[in-house]
Amino acid sequence: MMHRLAAVTVAVALAGTVVFAHLAVRKSLPEKGASLTSSPSSMQVWFTQEPEMEKSGLTLTGPQGAVALGPVKTGPERSLVASVSGKLAAGAYTLEWKTAGDDGHVLTGKIPFSVAATAK
Repeated sequence: MMHRLAAVTVAVALAGTVVFAHLAVRKSLPEKGASLTSSPSSMQVWFTQEPEMEKSGLTLTGPQGAVALGPVKTGPERSLVASVSGKLAAGAYTLEWKTAGDDGHVLTGKIPFSVAATAK
């Protein structure tokens, strides 16, 4: 009986580990909800696991629609990074990310931020 209880306890513990194995965002530049006083030169998102490049992407939309970004590359410390092509006009923006981590599941997210009218 004790062996069964131990086996069930181990199985439950392992199941809990799998649930939390998904990749997550650690931080971003710009940060979620940031109000920038100058136009950023790049977008970067850091994750808790190494992003899988074949399943990764960054897109940026703003007041006038899609904003051109340079090629998405892996950056330092488990991140994705892309340069911003040109200066961002004042307004609200959304950086959307897509990637997969160790378990192969594709995850997506949005990071809203704004650029102030006085941005240089």
